[in-house]
Order: sequence, then structure tokens, then C-alpha cells
Amino acid sequence: DAKMDQELVALLRRDDEESQAKGAEMLSLFLSKASFPSKSVQALREVLSQEPLQRIFASLSRRLVSLSSSNEAPVREAVSSLLHLLQSEEVRDTVLTVSDPSLVALCRDLISGLSATVQHASIEVAVTAVCVFACVCQNEKARQLLLQHSDTEPIFQAIPRLLAEVGSDSATAKTVTPSVAYLTRYPSAQRRVLASGRSAKLLAGLGSLMRSADSKTASDAAGALGNLTYSDGGRYQVLAHKDLDEVVGGLSLILEGPEELAGNAAWAIGNLCRDEAWCDKMLDRPKWVKDVILGASKLLSSADHQTATDAGSVLAFVCATSKGQECVLEHAEAEGIMRVLLDNLCSADQNVSVTAAWAVKRLREGKRGEEAFAAAVKGKSEAVRGTIKEVQKSLDMSSEKTSSTAAAASIAVRGLL
Repeated sequence: DAKMDQELVALLRRDDEESQAKGAEMLSLFLSKASFPSKSVQALREVLSQEPLQRIFASLSRRLVSLSSSNEAPVREAVSSLLHLLQSEEVRDTVLTVSDPSLVALCRDLISGLSATVQHASIEVAVTAVCVFACVCQNEKARQLLLQHSDTEPIFQAIPRLLAEVGSDSATAKTVTPSVAYLTRYPSAQRRVLASGRSAKLLAGLGSLMRSADSKTASDAAGALGNLTYSDGGRYQVLAHKDLDEVVGGLSLILEGPEELAGNAAWAIGNLCRDEAWCDKMLDRPKWVKDVILGASKLLSSADHQTATDAGSVLAFVCATSKGQECVLEHAEAEGIMRVLLDNLCSADQNVSVTAAWAVKRLREGKRGEEAFAAAVKGKSEAVRGTIKEVQKSLDMSSEKTSSTAAAASIAVRGLL
């Protein structure tokens, strides 16, 4: 309705408190009925400057704080409106690009409103609040503030509960899992969601989501698990989980899936395998060995550098012991694995190259592996042989261990260093 649009924009441009409150209410209602909310947000961005957009953000945040939890409809509208606004990178950065004191003031009501919402609202609305929080954290300055702020504790406390309670095949699961995967990229968020008494629910929730019929949801859950296990502390807590076998089983299923989604499972399995004792125990399970080696070998040829790096890391970690080396060399695809590893070793991408090089180095430690290496090199050109020799020589001179180097490559390729 053009008339309503004009009235709404006029209200949103005013700077008095009464108009701001009415404008926030109207905007919430308008976006809740819009067929394409993202287009409506873009239209608003084109007619409003930074200050009116910041006032909208502040008004919607205050509205969340003031609304009664007994009447959920307006809470739902307000938090959904915030999500629609903040999903626009342009709007998000326009609103949050302010001085540090102004950012603290701007986020104060938002933190209070989101914290109240995750504690008292229905699962669907609470999940939307978590998604708003994750969207705000995509702004670097806001992320530095919010991930450390003590008043955001109710949000981190709610995340494990919501993951455990949400239906794995629900639309809500599709919404919340990418947000959790994003937040767990950061060590401060990892520590808070894994805080005392929370890890069991968190891992139970991720384990269930990894078995979702929606492959993207399952992959995002695996990505979150991989994020939690790239630090020593997080990996220790995951490995102590009482239902770890269920979680690992979910990872194996994802590893068998589409290449563009299976990489997250390789990321998580590789991080778990950094614990040599756990990896050694898993090597006694033929099905797990078959699933991991076959899955990783399939991903080695991926054109996506992140996926190829994660696959190389898995094999580097598995081959850290003679038992692991034998498992790979006894596999039906051993010859093909060695050939692709050598191709990746020569990759222009440093992360792909270093993980493949470490896997090759470990595989060559025994006579059987050296023979497999010689057979694979035989068909390579002189130039390629020279590259392989140089890369292997640099590894021989390195004081780094397989685990630390391969892990660093997987972490770097995801932009986590």
C-alpha cells in the first residue's frame, strides 16, 4: 500500500520518541505481512540515511524490552523485523558503524531484549532472537563487544537448550543451525556454549541435527562441531560426551553426502583425529575406517580449496600412526588416493598443498607406502617430480609435527587464524 509506505517512511524520519515507537510498531507489522521482506528493507535503505536507520534499530530493541512475554505476537514481529533489517549487510554496517561508546549504547537495549526473548518466548521466536544476535556479530566491532559482554550470557545459555529441543527436520532447525555454526567460529563463543552443564545438551542437539533430512542443516551442524573441536579444550569436551558414537555416526553419514556439504564433516573428523588415542581406537572399527577413507578420498579432488584441505587433513591425522598408514594402504582406492595427494601437493593453494604433503610423508614411512609413492610418481612429468621433491624436502627440514601443521592449514583456510 503506497499510502502506508509514505506514512511509515515519514514516521521513521522523525526523531521524537513517540513517532519512533509508533514507527517501530508499524514497521514490524508491515514487514510481517510483506511478501518479500528483503525487498522492503532494501527500499527503506534507499530512502533513509544512517540516523533514521539507527533510530529504527534502537526503537525495535526498546520494543522488545518493553513487550510483555504473555503476548508473543508483537514480540515475534519485533524480533523478526530486526532479523530482516540486519540480514542486509548494507543496513547492518550502516547501523553499527559508530564510535565505541555509541555502539555500547545502541546495543544495550538489544542485549536486554534478546536475552529476555530467548528465556521466555517459544522455541521459534527464541531461535529468531539467536539469529538476530548472530547477524549483529557479523559486524566486527559489534562482535568484539557482544561475544565478551556478560549480559549476553542468557543467549549462550539458551543455545544448547534450543538445539536440543528444536525438531531436526523443522524450518526452525534450518534457521538456527547456520547461526550457531557462525557463532562457534569464535573461541569466546565456543567457551560460553560449552560452559559447565551445557555441553551435553549442545552435543545432543548437534548430533540430532546432523541426521536431519535436510542436508544443508546436517552439514551446518557438522560445521559447528568442527568449530568446537579445533581447540584443545573444546575437543576434550566433545570426546568426553557420553553419546559420542551417535555424533560420529552422524558425521559419517554427512561425509557420504554431496561434496559441497561433506567438507564440514571432514573438518570435524579431522579435528577429532588430532587426539591420537581416540583416532587409534577408531582405527579398530572397520566401518569407520572405510567411511572416513572413502569419504576423504572422494573430497581430495574437490575444486573447493577448503574441502580439499579438510580431506587432506583427515588423511594426515589418520596416517600419523603405522596402524593408520596400513589402513589407508590396504584400502581398495589406495593407489588413486596417492595419485590425488600428489596432485594436491603441487597445488598453488598453500593449505591444500601442505595437508596433502603431510599425508604423503606419513604414508611413505613404511616400505609399502614408499612403493605406492614410487608407482604414483612414475607417471608424473619431470617438473612435477621436481615440485614434489622440493615440497617433501621442506617438510623434512621442518620442526613442526603433522598435527600442528595440518591443523593450522585447515584452520587458516576457514579464516579462523
